Amino acid sequence: MEKSTSIPKDELLKVQRFLSEVKDTNEDTEYDPDQEYIVNTIIQLVKEQEKTSITEDFNVPYIHPMITVQKWSTELKDLVDKLLYMD
Repeated sequence: MEKSTSIPKDELLKVQRFLSEVKDTNEDTEYDPDQEYIVNTIIQLVKEQEKTSITEDFNVPYIHPMITVQKWSTELKDLVDKLLYMD
């Protein structure tokens, strides 16, 4: 079971939309610089939720964060969905 999160619901909704968009892009590791905060929110979320494998992937210095987001997109989306509907 997921823990509660310090991330506000509106931010989780933005992450959810972002992950839905990412799922549709295949090899594109770029993202709009305006969306970097969303990637940082995802990193914060996996640390808070103690998702060690995903956190470790984000900590690999030579791997672009979007590769990790794409690799774990299904798990990330499931996590966000569960957190959004915990109430």
